[in-house]
Amino acid sequence: MTKVWHQAKYDRTKAEDLGRSLNIHPLICTILAQRDVTTKESVERFLWPKLAYLKNPFEIKGVELAAKRIVQAICNHETVAIVGDYDVDGITSIALMMNVLGRFDVQPNFYVPRRFSEGYGLSREITARLLEDGIPNLVLAFDCGTNAVSEVDLLKSKGCDVLVVDHHKASNAECSNCCIINPHIYEQVSDGQQRIFCTVGLVFKLCHAVLQILRRRRDRRATTFKMSDELDLVALGTIADLVPLVGENRIFCRYGLRKLASRDRRAGIAALCRVSALEEGVPIYPADVAFKLSPRLNACGRLSDAVLPVKMLLSDDYDEALTYAYELDETNRERQTIEKDVAEEANLIVQEHYVNDPAIVLFNKDWHSGVVGIISGKLARDYQRPCVVLSCERGLAKGSGRGVNFINLVEVLNGCSDLLESWGGHPVAVGISMKMENLEAFRARFCEIVASKMKNADFVEVIEIAGELNIDEIDDDFMHDLELLHPFGQANIEPIFLLKSVIIRDKPELFGNTKAHIKFWLNRQYAKRILVIGWEMADNIPPILVKLDLAIKISMDFWNGNKSKLITMVDWRSSE
Repeated sequence: MTKVWHQAKYDRTKAEDLGRSLNIHPLICTILAQRDVTTKESVERFLWPKLAYLKNPFEIKGVELAAKRIVQAICNHETVAIVGDYDVDGITSIALMMNVLGRFDVQPNFYVPRRFSEGYGLSREITARLLEDGIPNLVLAFDCGTNAVSEVDLLKSKGCDVLVVDHHKASNAECSNCCIINPHIYEQVSDGQQRIFCTVGLVFKLCHAVLQILRRRRDRRATTFKMSDELDLVALGTIADLVPLVGENRIFCRYGLRKLASRDRRAGIAALCRVSALEEGVPIYPADVAFKLSPRLNACGRLSDAVLPVKMLLSDDYDEALTYAYELDETNRERQTIEKDVAEEANLIVQEHYVNDPAIVLFNKDWHSGVVGIISGKLARDYQRPCVVLSCERGLAKGSGRGVNFINLVEVLNGCSDLLESWGGHPVAVGISMKMENLEAFRARFCEIVASKMKNADFVEVIEIAGELNIDEIDDDFMHDLELLHPFGQANIEPIFLLKSVIIRDKPELFGNTKAHIKFWLNRQYAKRILVIGWEMADNIPPILVKLDLAIKISMDFWNGNKSKLITMVDWRSSE
C-alpha cells in the first residue's frame, strides 16, 4: 500500500484560544482541537477526568430492575450463579461481581465456558453444568446471553431468574426473555455513549446502582465499599475489548490504570504484573494491558479452562496468586508456540494457493481454534486484505475474520449469511461458523463480494500527522503535558508527530530474536541523545548522513529502575 502523510485538520483559531487559556504546550492544544475538545467543560473533563463526572447508573435501561433484583438476592441470602465469557471482558466481569456480592456475604458459583466442550457463552452445555450443581435463585450472564433464547427459557422453567449484562448486538430479531442490560438492543438510547461500554463497564454501573440502593437502606457495608477500588478490573476489560477510550471509559481507564500500577494493588494483579515483567511502581499503559497482561489472561480461554484467571484475580493470597500467574504464563507460552506453527503453515498455504485472491479464507481441521483469530489478524495485516481462518470445532468450520480499514466485514458477511450457521462482530473483526459443505461456496462468495468492494477502495495508508516538533522540544515539560492526553486507544489514538530534517549519524542496529526491529540514536543540541525504535522495520532501514523527515510517536520507557524518553518511528522519508 502507498503511504501518504497528511496533516490532521483542525480549527486553528480554537487551538490558539486554547493556547491562551491553558498553560500547556501548543501542540497539545492543537491535538485537542483536532479531537474537537475545545470548550471549557470538554477540556476540563478530557484532561483532568474525575470520578465525579461518572453518570447516574440508573440512566442505563435495565439497570434499576437488575439492581433491585440483586439487592433482593442479597437481603434474602439467595443462591446466585454467574456465567461469563472466557475472554478478558468476561473474566473481569465475573471477578468484579464476585467481589461486590462477597462483601454482602453472598458467595456465588461462577462458570466459564469450556471452549471445546461447551462452546461460547450461555450455551446449552454450560447451562446443564450449572443446573447439575443445584438450581440457583438467580443467574447472571456476563458478556453473553443476549441471543441465548432457549437457554434462558430453560433456566426460567427451572425456577431461576436470569439477568443478562452484555454488549453484543442481537444476531436475530428475538432476544432472550429476561432482564437485559445491553444498550445495543434498544432502538432509543438517549445517551449514545452507553453503546461504547464493554460488559465489565456495564457491570460496574450495575454494581454502583446496587450500592446506591443499599446505601439508601443504610446498609453499613455499602457505605464503606469503594467502587473505585474495582476500576483496575474495569480498565483491563475495557482496554482488552478495544472499545473507545472516551467519555466514561476514559475515566474508568485513567483511574484503573493507576490502580493497576499502585503498590496496594490486589494480589492477583501484582502476581500477573510480576510474570509479565511489569516493574512495581512503574506506570502501566494500555499497550502493557494489550500486549502483556491480556494475552496471559486470555491464554487459558484459548487453550483450556478460563476458571484459572478468575481464581487468580479473586485470590487474596499473593503466593497463591503467583502460582496461578505462573501457570497462566506457561499456558501463554504454549499458545505462542501453537500460534507460531499455525502461522507458518497458514502463510505457506496463502503463498501456494491464494496469494492473488482479493481475500483469504483458510481452513484446517487440525488447527487449534484458540489461535485462529490471532492468525487471521496477522495475515490481514501482512497481506492487507480481509482474512478468515477456520478450524473444526464441534462439527462445524468455525473461526474468526479480520479486515482492513477499507473493507467492512459486516457488510461482506451480510452477503454470505445464507451460507453461515452463525456470525457476528464488527467491521474489522468477526466470528463465524458454517457447515463443512458450505466452505468452498463461502470462499467464492466472500472473495467475490470483497473484490467488488475493492474496485472502489482507496489503497492508501494515511499517516495522520498531529503536528511538527523540534527534537529539542522533547523535554520533561512536554512529556508532562503529553501525559494529559493518556490513556490512548480506540477513538483517542496516540498522536504522530513530524521531526523534520534530522540526520542519523550511525548505522541503525538490528535487534530481536529474528532481527526484525531496528534502533538508532538521534543527537540533540541541548540534551543527551535520544533512542529511536522501528518495530518490524528491518526491511525499511533509513539511510545515514542525509536529511530525513520522521513520523514518530513519543513515550516514556521504564527499564531496570531507569526512566528515559523513547521515540517510536512510524515511517520515514527523504526531506527532499
